[in-house]
Amino acid sequence: MTLDPRTPVVVGVGQVTVPPDAGHGYDGRPTPLGLMCGALEAAAADAGPRGALLARLDEVVAISSFVWRARDPAALVLETLGLAPRATALAPTGGSQPQRLVAAAARRIAAGGLDAVAIVGAEAMYAHRLARREGRPVDWPGHEDGPAPVTTGRDPFTPEERRHGLALPVGVYPLFENARRARSGWSIDEHRARLGTLWAGFARVARENPYAWRRDGPDAATIATPTSDNRMIGFPYTKLLVANLPVDMGACLVLTSYERARELGVAEEKMVFPQCAAEADDHWFVSERPDLDASPAMGAVWGALREFGVDGSVELVDLYSCFPTVVQTAAEVIGLDPFDAARPPTVTGGLTFAGGPGNNYVTHAIATMVERLRARPEATGLVTGLGWFSTEHAWGAYRAAPPPAGFRWRDARAAVDATPRVEVTSGDGPLVVETYTVTHRSDGSFERLVVCGRQADGRRRWAHSEDPDLCAGAEEHELLGTRLAVRDGRVRP
Repeated sequence: MTLDPRTPVVVGVGQVTVPPDAGHGYDGRPTPLGLMCGALEAAAADAGPRGALLARLDEVVAISSFVWRARDPAALVLETLGLAPRATALAPTGGSQPQRLVAAAARRIAAGGLDAVAIVGAEAMYAHRLARREGRPVDWPGHEDGPAPVTTGRDPFTPEERRHGLALPVGVYPLFENARRARSGWSIDEHRARLGTLWAGFARVARENPYAWRRDGPDAATIATPTSDNRMIGFPYTKLLVANLPVDMGACLVLTSYERARELGVAEEKMVFPQCAAEADDHWFVSERPDLDASPAMGAVWGALREFGVDGSVELVDLYSCFPTVVQTAAEVIGLDPFDAARPPTVTGGLTFAGGPGNNYVTHAIATMVERLRARPEATGLVTGLGWFSTEHAWGAYRAAPPPAGFRWRDARAAVDATPRVEVTSGDGPLVVETYTVTHRSDGSFERLVVCGRQADGRRRWAHSEDPDLCAGAEEHELLGTRLAVRDGRVRP
């Protein structure tokens, strides 16, 4: 078979992780720019002759950082590496962005509008935290020269959601998790044990990943049991069950056309081909979603990939893992058992153990997947990306062989837009608990009990309480399915 010269291919990947070094402060830590430059140079070296590839890049796209507010990070990378100016871009906020960028680049390459692009990102949140602890100014190049991170410009929460304490992922994803416990019929203790088992599989994978932030491989009991070193974040999640954001990590992917790859002398055994991809968004506001432990968008995306020829027998999988709930949802959609100790659904170790570098985790996941597929050229790899509050979804399949029908992509959002939305109300009166969580402060103390419930007419309503006795009771005794009294938006004893 003669391969179309416009076939998109990943030719180089690079990762840089600078783990904590006891006794070294902010001055000894890398900058996001340094991590990005190191990752790009590593990707270029991975592909072949460094100078040839870097000189032939048409575009460099940067993943936006949580803590580095540079106006044009990609341009700073080019300048630092002594490369001539060329097209640059800055991606919006969201954990799905790296996979979305790969799919967009693949479509442009296939259409003849692009020949070589680098997608690069980094976070240095560990270094940023050290600067704050030491009372030091963050003196990174270009820091705070740019605007706030590029976003959709839309508030992710309704006023009613904010009124009851929804503000951060650690207060929202536990609501999804406990809704799953309600549907599954697990007790609190059984649920805790399952979460520990699931995340212990991720920890074992991270132990073998040279780029992982944590490689100590804690066991299931250590992960799921609250202690002074593993405090409760948002019931039922301990610290070891959530994304580990304070890391210093960078990663880069380089995609070219097959024709450009051959011109650059990239070895065939280095080439990994995007096969297909799909994207969809769930309803923007959490309150409006019919089932809080489900994702119609994931179902729509998987349906598209199945039509493209990917199925549940896919050998290598990396499911986005900011919190255990989304791993379970994605696995259910695909038909995988996420608790199977013989096959943890990650190639990196996930955002807790491999590391959760802001918007850039999926860049690391794809880079690792490329390396795994080079070693297993007969296998297919699936990488999933997720943004906001399990809102934006982008999945992609990869192989060491080119796709027989060319790269294919689908926007599957229409299927989600057609799904119903729940009516949300406010007011006093009883409600039946649909899901809940208890958030904790940084010192481990109770912050707030947040309850999502249904009225007799099916409408959804929120409530909360700061009463420490109610908070403690909600973690010890099941509230799911119980009837609570609410007045002025507060749960009453």
